[in-house]
Amino acid sequence: MPTYYVASDIGGTFTDTVVIDEGGRVGRYKSSTVPDNPAQGVLDTLELAAEERGVPLAELLGAVEVFAHGTTIATNAMLEGRTKKVGLIQTRGFGDTLTIMRGFKGIGLDEEEVKRFRTLVKQPAAVPRRLTAEVTERIDYAGRVVSPLDEADVRRAVAELRAAGAEVFAVSLLWSFANGAHERRVAEIIAEEVPGASVTLSSEFLPRIGEYERTLTTAVNASLRPVLMTSLDSFESTLSKAGLRADPLLMQSNGGLATFAEVEKRAAATVMSGPVGGVVASQFLGARSGHRNVVTTDMGGTSFDVGLVLDGRPVMSNTTVIGRDELALPSVAVRAIGAGAGSIASVRGGVLQVGPESAGARPGPACYGRGGTLPTVADADLVLGYLNPENFLGGRLTLDVEKARAAIDEHVAKPTGLTVEQAAEGIKTIVDARMADLVRQVTVEQGYDPTDFAVFAYGGAGPLHAFSYGAELGCPQIVVPITASVHSAFGIGCSDLTMVEELSKPMQTPPGTTDHASALPPAELDATFDELAARARRDLVAAGAAEDSIRYVRSVEIRFRAQIHVLTVPFESDVLTAADVNGMVERFVEVYEGRFGKGAAFLEGGVEITTFRVVATSPVPKADFDTGALGDKAGEPGLRRVFSGGEWRDATVYRAEHLHDGLHIEGLAIVELRDTTVVIGPGQDAEVDGSGDIVIRNR
Repeated sequence: MPTYYVASDIGGTFTDTVVIDEGGRVGRYKSSTVPDNPAQGVLDTLELAAEERGVPLAELLGAVEVFAHGTTIATNAMLEGRTKKVGLIQTRGFGDTLTIMRGFKGIGLDEEEVKRFRTLVKQPAAVPRRLTAEVTERIDYAGRVVSPLDEADVRRAVAELRAAGAEVFAVSLLWSFANGAHERRVAEIIAEEVPGASVTLSSEFLPRIGEYERTLTTAVNASLRPVLMTSLDSFESTLSKAGLRADPLLMQSNGGLATFAEVEKRAAATVMSGPVGGVVASQFLGARSGHRNVVTTDMGGTSFDVGLVLDGRPVMSNTTVIGRDELALPSVAVRAIGAGAGSIASVRGGVLQVGPESAGARPGPACYGRGGTLPTVADADLVLGYLNPENFLGGRLTLDVEKARAAIDEHVAKPTGLTVEQAAEGIKTIVDARMADLVRQVTVEQGYDPTDFAVFAYGGAGPLHAFSYGAELGCPQIVVPITASVHSAFGIGCSDLTMVEELSKPMQTPPGTTDHASALPPAELDATFDELAARARRDLVAAGAAEDSIRYVRSVEIRFRAQIHVLTVPFESDVLTAADVNGMVERFVEVYEGRFGKGAAFLEGGVEITTFRVVATSPVPKADFDTGALGDKAGEPGLRRVFSGGEWRDATVYRAEHLHDGLHIEGLAIVELRDTTVVIGPGQDAEVDGSGDIVIRNR
């Protein structure tokens, strides 16, 4: 048997899997997600892969060398409130930290929700006050013990939290990142009082400045650890029984893989596990095709996710927003809205709205014939003629046009006085506009010009809608990669083992400083980076990485003194010199003025490094990728009637076997692939490149 490399991504509606053989050939497989048993959806896709190769499933799984996985377990657990009850222990006098929060109440809300200021309220605290206990102790900003830990007070607090229903524990004491001794002793006492209890310490999990963010993230991590581990254990057991011998790896929010044992300690670092895979894949394929600036757009069944690749690198964020909480964990920057093929259309107060509610995998859109009766974007696409009812999921699911028409007629057309076709086009227009608005937020509102970027369109529904939202943005090219329908899974397969270590250690330069290295000694910075690198190296080696394979990227979070927000600036050198430190400050000023305008920097006020970060990566074995052979130019394309611009028009229809390198396609046209549908709109042309990617341009 050949060796296989497998990556899967479980979405809200579909489960996607890529199977890569040792020759680099990429097989793409898609199946409906099974919400109550996510592993079954993965097995369903692997059954398709085994059938295609003419081997039993167990034989295929037994030949898998690497199995990487993206999951929404942590995300769904948070959003649906299926987490464990956390008992939070804090320094006396600071037990209201999570209740007070930050002043801004709009985190995680869209623009329309933020505008409804009269009803705008803060989200519920991550840990209710009754499950928060205070203990007597105090450490100052320099790590000095001001007040010793009262151990009797700790035992009292643990007993009270247990009585209040705490299932797991989180400990976040003041300035613990400067000295974690008190937190470690609290953990020892919890172990004595509640043997086997799960405990997360902020000084070990997130040793960084920012009392609220550190406490929130520590508490969320504590609540997710048992949930994630139970699900991953079940997932691993199911695949092992089916024949998998390799230890699975899990995608993290930072765009790297980790072992199940490692992510058990860092559960909150997986909340963006699935969406970041598409950004990584776009970086990989963009480098191959010469696109260094890319807007990544992922339209699946439930959501629409947008990220950026800038100068060949994914744009990172120092925080991760999930629901209405902002976690202090670095992640590939991805913004999402509830706009997918399963988004439900409704008329409220005489106004047509689409999403954010989704029909999900069960019952799904009305056209799936699984009991859904509400109209969705997929139903509109079918009624408009863009989807071939006989070619969905490679013909494994026949779409019901009449059920789609009936749902749109009852819930949209009749309430608005439109025809079914007009109502369907209205649904599509609204969802396309919502997606274009999100792309503008990620580009224009962050100081980027969309015309400097290529749009990569993927996800099961992205290639069908990109011709519309991409054209509205004015981007010069819309690229539909051959991996579009399983793009996030493909990105997971492109990723490496990654460990992120960080430590807050504030260091300032005096106002008026011109020689910044005199106040930020290179040797001291090196020592901090070396400490973090040693931690990351230890964990990667424990995960099976060869020590000489590990690469390190070092960066700092830096700001002007007296400011609140920070920017991340990397160091290029392995051993720092005074020139490196001064150059880092110059790059900070350059990035700052690029973001906020020329002259906005105030270097005379001095700068402050708040946090040091080391990202360590080790390559996961993988073959050179070959995304598939093109067609043989067999046969002539067909025609299909499509409702576009308020009227029925003829669209040229191409199938996979028609595609060849250099094929020129004039819109209006539809390309029916086995696993997705690509639309080239009126006034657009497309060309197929040697990799099978379809590049759409406006005339």
